[in-house]
Amino acid sequence: MKTIYSLLTTMCLIFYATMANAQSGSVKGVVKDAQGEFVPYANVALYKAQDSSLVTGSITNENGAFTIRTESGTYYLKISAIGFGTFQSGSFTMESAGEKNFGDISLQDDVQVMDAVEVKALRPMVRMEADKMVVSVEGTALAAGTTAYEVLEKSPGVFVDQDGNIQLNGRGGVRIMIDGRPTYLSMADLQNMLQGMSADNIKDIEIISNPSAKYDAEGNAGIINIQLKKNTIQGLNGSISGGYQYNGLSGYNGSLTINYKKDKWNTFFNGDIARRTRIRTSEMYREFNRATESSIFDQEGREEVIRVAPSIRFGTDYDITPSQTIGVLFNVSGQDGSNDFNTTSELTNTSNPVDTLIQAHNFTNYQFVNGMANLHYSNKLDTLGTKLSADISYVRLKNEGGSDFRNTYSSLESGQQFYTELLQSDNPTSYDIYSAQVDFEKKLFGKGKLETGIKASSVTSDNDLNFFIVEGSEQVEDETRSNHFVYTEEILAAYASYSTPIGEKLSLKAGLRGEQTFSEGESLTTGQVTPRDYFNLFPSLFLQHRIAKNYQVNYNYSRRIDRPRYDNLNPFIFYLDPKSWAQGNPYLRPQLTHSFQVTQTIMQKFNLILSYSNTKNFIAEVPVQNNEDNTTVFSMSNVDDSDNFSATAVLPFQPVKWWSMNNSATVAHQEFTTMLSGNVVDNAQTSWFLRSGNTFMLPADFRLELNVDARSPIVHGLYRIEGNWGMDLGIKKSFNQKKWEVAVNVSDIFRTRQIIGAANFEGNINSFDQYFSAQSVGFSLRYRFSKGEKFEGRNRNVNLDELNRAGG
Repeated sequence: MKTIYSLLTTMCLIFYATMANAQSGSVKGVVKDAQGEFVPYANVALYKAQDSSLVTGSITNENGAFTIRTESGTYYLKISAIGFGTFQSGSFTMESAGEKNFGDISLQDDVQVMDAVEVKALRPMVRMEADKMVVSVEGTALAAGTTAYEVLEKSPGVFVDQDGNIQLNGRGGVRIMIDGRPTYLSMADLQNMLQGMSADNIKDIEIISNPSAKYDAEGNAGIINIQLKKNTIQGLNGSISGGYQYNGLSGYNGSLTINYKKDKWNTFFNGDIARRTRIRTSEMYREFNRATESSIFDQEGREEVIRVAPSIRFGTDYDITPSQTIGVLFNVSGQDGSNDFNTTSELTNTSNPVDTLIQAHNFTNYQFVNGMANLHYSNKLDTLGTKLSADISYVRLKNEGGSDFRNTYSSLESGQQFYTELLQSDNPTSYDIYSAQVDFEKKLFGKGKLETGIKASSVTSDNDLNFFIVEGSEQVEDETRSNHFVYTEEILAAYASYSTPIGEKLSLKAGLRGEQTFSEGESLTTGQVTPRDYFNLFPSLFLQHRIAKNYQVNYNYSRRIDRPRYDNLNPFIFYLDPKSWAQGNPYLRPQLTHSFQVTQTIMQKFNLILSYSNTKNFIAEVPVQNNEDNTTVFSMSNVDDSDNFSATAVLPFQPVKWWSMNNSATVAHQEFTTMLSGNVVDNAQTSWFLRSGNTFMLPADFRLELNVDARSPIVHGLYRIEGNWGMDLGIKKSFNQKKWEVAVNVSDIFRTRQIIGAANFEGNINSFDQYFSAQSVGFSLRYRFSKGEKFEGRNRNVNLDELNRAGG
């Protein structure tokens, strides 16, 4: 990795040495509301004072700040945002290379008087941008006291399946990033981490269905980027909060945020701790059908999960010059968790006169630590948008824990006990991930923009699974279920993209990314080695057509890849229960997806999104049932093909000033083709998904939120998942000049988010019925403090998608 870092450092110096600075005038300012809070994404337009013709425009960033470059002349400024009155400045004159700083600009709330009560207009929670959908989370009642995972589940087009895998518009393979950084976790651990993260810390959720060449090609369904709140005030500021939640078990959460900005230094500290709980009730039913006999496996289970999850984020930035910044970021999170899963299984066989009752008590405890360090450098090389940035990151994941499996076998009819077995496992896992990248942006050929960069990453995964049979006081290793597996992978990537307007109504962005992958999986136990070496190109194309003032169409295409998760490549057995286990597949191939999308925007707020994707070598879970011993092996395999058609409508409405609705509807058709036991198995389904988010601004500064969602049956691989629906309610009140905030929320009010599904192949049935304690009630209290002035925050751009595949 030293060679990679030296190469990137040299490139930084070359870029810096060859770029020339240019000067032009600038108009600056920061937009706030009447309470002094920042107004992000407000429209800022610059007009000529002589004839009121539009010169240029921009939007404010998340800190309410804007900068517009312009030539000398006389102008005036106009600022508008939904929910606010319009601001218009007086005329002013700009000189060449001069600066006009408006400082703080206050927008007044758009209000209506009803029965002597002032009701504020509501800002939309969902907005469409050229390449993504943005869901605003900050300040919502349903976010208070809840988790990032619960908020993510309620985002348009997002669905979480029975295994905790996140799907977008009916497609799996989503990559989750936080502040532009990958989460470096398997779906199970990602779910645990998001359930331990307070939603109060989230600002926006960005849903990017077709990412550009700048992003890693990993993730066939796209990227979901969770943007956390950023420090925006000079001096000392922060907040402290606490909450309680009950879903059959008691949980709590607490957080402390401190930001300090002075002179050239900007430092922040975030600390969170939470006790997250979950109860899962499950029913499993399997039929093993043979020519002369059949068997039935019928299981009921209850799982209690308790996780204590502390996390710390610390970072500091230093402004070397007004255009150069260097900074470091450290993020450490952990979990101390336990899973207590008790099952009762009935095994009946037509040829066996004695039916068997199996009572299993499975207990797992684990300690998980995720540590990340990042060094970041950025340089604005001129005032026209030329920018150079570099990032070096190191991530260390470690998961230690063990499991006890106590199984008692007895007669189903008489209750006579046959025997009891005690099994134990120890499964330490670690990941070391290095990543370095350089990104460069520059204006070219007038209004065109070039983006280019390189990235290198290295991953080492070490999984040592030890399985034991306890006989009396002795612990005997079971060599057939023990394995030491090491996986190494290196990816070298480079990309370039160019965007430019084509006439007055068309704009184009085209890019190409190349990724070279070297990998090797080795079982130290058996000596089996599986090397891989492959190169892929990933083109992307975006065309934006502004047909009329109130009608715009975006056309997107991209090619994506999903490499197998590291634990799915481990060829050994992972014990689930006496008749079920999972087994890795070292011969899994990456899946490759072509994605097409057309987005129509009407009246600048209504959106219709049409998409199609085709995935080769689709990776899906395949249950293989052994009729001889009535066992089931769950293994990941490459499905031959997968097609997905979908249409999504995003329909925001505001029936009255005090009531805002954000509605979305998705219709999707999925087709999966699987080769199983020499036979071709087709699984297809047309499904729909509806969601409506309602916000009511009530008197006395109360805010009420009501969310309702429903979906039809869907398919995934060999499975068919039944439909369900649910309703959530939240209410929030701010007082004492918004320094204090209290919120109460209830999720899944009618306990209807049951997950029911089945797979049926040649008469062999594998079905399940599970409920993950989605019904809960929560309470939270938050206090905000601040002292100082505003400043422009710094953003890092770090893409480390390797960690999404980690099973740590």
